[in-house]
Amino acid sequence: MLSSLASPPSLSSHFRPRLAGLLVRSAVHRISSRACEIYGGQRRRGHEIEDLCGGISSRLAGGEIQELRRCVPSWSSRVAARHVSASASGGAGLITSPRSGSSMDIASIPEHSPSSVYIHIPFCRRRCFYCDFTIVAVGERTNQTSDHQDSVMANYVDLVCKEIASTARKRGNCNDPALETVFFGGGTPSLLPVPLLARIMNELRAHFQISETAEIAMEMDPGTFDRQKLEGFLDCGISRVSLGVQSFQDELLKSCGRAHGLQQVHDAVKTIHSTGLQNWSIDLIASLPNQTLDNWEQSLQQTIAARPAHVSVYDLQIEEGTLFNRWYKAGESPLPSDDKAAEFYRTASLRLREAGYEHYEVSNYARPGFQCRHNLVYWENRPYFAFGLGSTSYVEGRRFSRPKKMREYKSYVASLELASDSEVSSSDDYPANSVEDQILDTIMLSLRLARGLNLESFEASFGSSVTSTVCSRLIRFIDIGLVEALDGDCRLIPRDVYKKMFSEGGGEDELHSFNSSSEGLGPRVEEAFGFNCLGVLNDGDGVTCIRCLGMIRDTRRTVK
Repeated sequence: MLSSLASPPSLSSHFRPRLAGLLVRSAVHRISSRACEIYGGQRRRGHEIEDLCGGISSRLAGGEIQELRRCVPSWSSRVAARHVSASASGGAGLITSPRSGSSMDIASIPEHSPSSVYIHIPFCRRRCFYCDFTIVAVGERTNQTSDHQDSVMANYVDLVCKEIASTARKRGNCNDPALETVFFGGGTPSLLPVPLLARIMNELRAHFQISETAEIAMEMDPGTFDRQKLEGFLDCGISRVSLGVQSFQDELLKSCGRAHGLQQVHDAVKTIHSTGLQNWSIDLIASLPNQTLDNWEQSLQQTIAARPAHVSVYDLQIEEGTLFNRWYKAGESPLPSDDKAAEFYRTASLRLREAGYEHYEVSNYARPGFQCRHNLVYWENRPYFAFGLGSTSYVEGRRFSRPKKMREYKSYVASLELASDSEVSSSDDYPANSVEDQILDTIMLSLRLARGLNLESFEASFGSSVTSTVCSRLIRFIDIGLVEALDGDCRLIPRDVYKKMFSEGGGEDELHSFNSSSEGLGPRVEEAFGFNCLGVLNDGDGVTCIRCLGMIRDTRRTVK
């Protein structure tokens, strides 16, 4: 509930136009690497929501000191999902405070049809020691195992195609827009034979329009493809590759159970370059057992030398049920301390920015024009379809996941096929996200992006009263340096000015005074914070934002 929203100070009519271009950004953008990342409902480990937004949400929830811990859990297919990658939906409504009985208007929230698809390909050669994803281990491919592997994969692809067709049939005449992004995640999608990928793509084209400029991405592992296979994938429509390197040290790859070695990494990079593909990414994992700053620097240097257009840097998280959870204790040797993990994160941001990569999201870096368009769907609260084992979609304001066991998934697809067109679609079995959820999702996700939360668009979605409340609740965090407010010219708004702007009685006079006297402030902000008005805070004793947040009691724990 949002009882603190019962009677917020409203934005004055003469001040409201000044919201144009106004942004609030997390000052800990580059260090809040525990925030949850969602890829079509699959959690990227190493990130949890115990950063700034935990405090913001607790303020919105009536001032009670609670962290926002809403990572996507391991739902069954019938349990409502409750986080990340949501499009606002539902139309006009009210938020009512149970405590006060009062309410406030919420602006009409537009409903959007998905233009993105996530498809889960669960197959892996083996399970990595840190992995608790939904996967199916099929072993190494040999002359003896190839027929069996192909049969298992073909049967799964048949299920996925049936789910795609049934979903499209149930949507009927929804006038869905052409797909702008398609993402094959896993698992190791590059284990699929080319004809099976082509079959899925053909099924998508048969039921959904695909834009000529669509980003069609695939996760691939070194050692699972050669040039002929990669060219086959490209012929099917793949336009972006995410290469799961994880490390450039053989000993670290072995220590975390990766199925590939360093030579296969170099071979994969060479193969990608040989095809002329420009839009490709390298994935790295920081905070591996026995990882040092020196070999982390080496991995970053070799990543830069490989010339990918995009780099993702994930922080290792110890998950229940994994071998790492059995062998190691978070924060204790041979795993790095939290301070060392923070140093890995700072180093990655520094080195990659020096090499020309924009740090556009907490864990993602891109050269100009090569941000991952599909992942931006999640960070921008837009809806998406999802197909395949354990995948989670967000459609028509409802989030739901498929079963994680193959037998149950097969039954789920069969039930979709048997249901008549007149029956409600499966999404109706799941409750729509509340407006409160939409507000908090929007804040959290926006603060993960370098560009921050645009208050003008936020007000258009949720109304001036909610916007005013959010801004006033941010004062505390601006005071302690966890949030920064920028004007339309990307200039930092001083804390005292912001406090006057969004306290009762504040308004245009303070903003006008700031605008007329702050020429040249932007470069000083850039220098002070190191990156686009964002940066690593330091209290002079080497304490980073991770320790200054106060809301992180155990930064090595995932809350489900």
